Amino acid sequence: MNNAIMKKIGVAALSLAIILSFTFTFTSMKAYGNEETQDQAPNCKAAILYEDTSDTVIYDKNKDMKLAPASMTKVMTALVVLDDNPALKGEITVDPRAVKDYYCSWMDINKHLEAGEKISAYECMKFMLVYSANEATTAFAFSMYDDYGDFIKKMNEKAEKLGCENTHFYDSSGLSSSNVTTPADMVKMCREAMKNDKFREIVKSEGGVLPVSNKRSEPTPYKTYLAPMCPQDKVYESPYSKYIVGVKTGWIPASGYCYACCMEKDGYVYYSVVMSGDDIKVNGRWAQGDFIDTINLLKLTDGFEPKMKVAPIVAGIGILILLIGGFIMLKHKRKK
Repeated sequence: MNNAIMKKIGVAALSLAIILSFTFTFTSMKAYGNEETQDQAPNCKAAILYEDTSDTVIYDKNKDMKLAPASMTKVMTALVVLDDNPALKGEITVDPRAVKDYYCSWMDINKHLEAGEKISAYECMKFMLVYSANEATTAFAFSMYDDYGDFIKKMNEKAEKLGCENTHFYDSSGLSSSNVTTPADMVKMCREAMKNDKFREIVKSEGGVLPVSNKRSEPTPYKTYLAPMCPQDKVYESPYSKYIVGVKTGWIPASGYCYACCMEKDGYVYYSVVMSGDDIKVNGRWAQGDFIDTINLLKLTDGFEPKMKVAPIVAGIGILILLIGGFIMLKHKRKK
C-alpha cells in the first residue's frame, strides 16, 4: 500500500472518529433530556421519572425545586435506623418523650403507640412506613439516642453522604414544614432504602397489624396509603398497580400531596416522585393530584428503551478508530 493511500485511510479514520464522538455526545444528551414537552404532572409543582438500571431521567419538572416532603421524610428516618439495625432485630420500648407534643405534634387518635409500649423493631418500622405513624419515628429516635437532636443530625449526615445537596431535616416525621428536599434528592433516598430487603418487604405491604403488647389488649389493623399500588377506588386503578413495589406518601398543609413511587417492570426499575400536589376533580369527584400525576408519569415507561446503552458502544468504536487512524498517520510520517 503506497503512502498516499495510507494517508487517506488515516484521515478518513480520524474523521469517522470525530463524527462518532459527536454522535456519542448527542446520544448521551438525548437520553438524559426530557423528550416530553407536554406537562405530564400538571397537578403538582415538581416531579421526576427516573430509570435506575440505565441511570436515565425520563421526565423532569423542576426536579431540583426545594419543597417540604412531609411524611416522605420517613424514608430517611428508616435509612438511619437501618444503618444501625439492618435486619430490624429485637424490640424497642416507646420512650414517653416520643409521644409528647413537643416531639410528635400529631398522632392518629385511634391507632397509635403508647408510652412504655414494647414493640419489635420490625413492627415499629412497618407501622411507620405503611401507616405513616409519626410517633414511631420518635420512638426509634429515642431508642437510639437520648438527645433527639442527635438522631436528626444523623439524618442530615446521611443525606449529605447520599449526595442530597438540596435536602435538610428538622424532624424525623415530616410534620415540620421546615424540612426540605427535591424530587431528584428523594429518588436518591428511595434508591438507597430499596437496597434493604426488610425495607422493600415492608413498603410493598398492603397493610399490617399492631400486635397485642404490654399496652395493647387487642391487635390493631391498618392499611397502606399507597393508592396507586393498592387501589381501593376506581379513580386510582391502572395497569401499573401490579408492578408498583413501594415506597412513601406525604401530606401536611405546607407540602400538599407528595408521593415517591417505585415500579419494577420489564426488567427496568423506575422511580417517580411528585411534590406539592393539589386536590383535583376527576369525573366530578375529588382525587389526589399526586396519585393521578404518578399514574400519568408511569405511562411514559411503556416501550421504554434507554438510548444510553448504545452510547458506550459508539464511544468505544470511535476510540478504536481514532487509535488506528493515529497509528496510520504516525507510520506515514515516519516513512517520510
